[in-house]
Amino acid sequence: MHGATAEDLVLEVPVGTLVTDAEDGTVICDLTKAGQEYIICEGGRGGFGNAHFPSSTRQAPNFAELGDAGDVHEVHMELKLVADVGLVGLPNAGKSTVIQSITNVKPKIADYAFTTLVPNLGVMEWKGHSLVIEDVPGLIEGASEGKGLGFQFLKHIDRCRIIIHLLDASQGEELMIENYKTIRKELESWSESMIAKDELIVMSKADICDPEMLEEMKKNFEKATGKKVALTISAGAYIRVEELKDLLIERIPSIKSVEAKNIAEDAEGNLMPDAKNISEDVVSGTVVYDLKNRRADGKKCYIKKREDGDYEVTGERIEEIARMTDTRYVDGVNRIYDVMEKLGVMRKLKLLISEELTRDNSGFFEGEDDFKVPAVWISEKKFSLE
Repeated sequence: MHGATAEDLVLEVPVGTLVTDAEDGTVICDLTKAGQEYIICEGGRGGFGNAHFPSSTRQAPNFAELGDAGDVHEVHMELKLVADVGLVGLPNAGKSTVIQSITNVKPKIADYAFTTLVPNLGVMEWKGHSLVIEDVPGLIEGASEGKGLGFQFLKHIDRCRIIIHLLDASQGEELMIENYKTIRKELESWSESMIAKDELIVMSKADICDPEMLEEMKKNFEKATGKKVALTISAGAYIRVEELKDLLIERIPSIKSVEAKNIAEDAEGNLMPDAKNISEDVVSGTVVYDLKNRRADGKKCYIKKREDGDYEVTGERIEEIARMTDTRYVDGVNRIYDVMEKLGVMRKLKLLISEELTRDNSGFFEGEDDFKVPAVWISEKKFSLE
């Protein structure tokens, strides 16, 4: 009995939550910024009190409306982490050591594969810039099909603005090239967007290799793959780590500006199915989707014959009124007949019954016992047409 002042049921979710329809997988909303809101279900409409229904013929109404049922919607919510930079590579490529050297995170580091079992998120603060770095657990061949840690973590790379592809230089030239191609294949098999995603190729563990050999490996890698190696580093010995930080803050701002422009263009077009109801600018970071205008033509009614001989009437507004009618009161039920009369339903029902009697050559005479007067069903409630 609190109406619009009743407290909303708000479910707080982490930034990066993707909400899809549980039945068909349709994307409902993608909450990628702090403060975004989306109304999944609206509460039921409140019923009018008896003071709303007086008329010239009904001066003291003795009935009131019931409250309508609220929306019911089954959804699937999945978290995809939001990071500026994603660190990828085979197990033991040195990703945890790199993220430890450039951010504030303290991951588990050991000399065996799959040391990292969950993604690590760290913040890199450098020269007045702040970037979120994500260490994605080691990928292996077949990861896009679920092998190893599989697509449990591949999905988190989708949101990264840039990928640092870390290659273990200590493994040798041939294996390094083979490993790069393996991971690239898995990334591209997972998502077509990976093909165009910006990538920094970094050779790690440079302190283990001879400088001349390292330069030769770099040249041969670039020749074999057609990709340029951005840096050769050693996170453990802190060699060229600051150059990596400089390179990241140099590359990320330009990518951010392009993405902001694309979001602004989408907001003017078709960002989402409910884009016309977005109440605030998408670029501002606070987006509230409003479902108030979703009713197209609530007064339309549809009539169909049921197998038992009765008729069923459907339509957004008339079903809503039927649900909210308290059938314990005669005046309330009479209101349903008034509404059917105003919406043209009664006239159409009379025509349908008349056509049926004419088609069956079965006239109706007062006093006949075998003629069954059909009823009308609206929102699972039965109303007699006697």
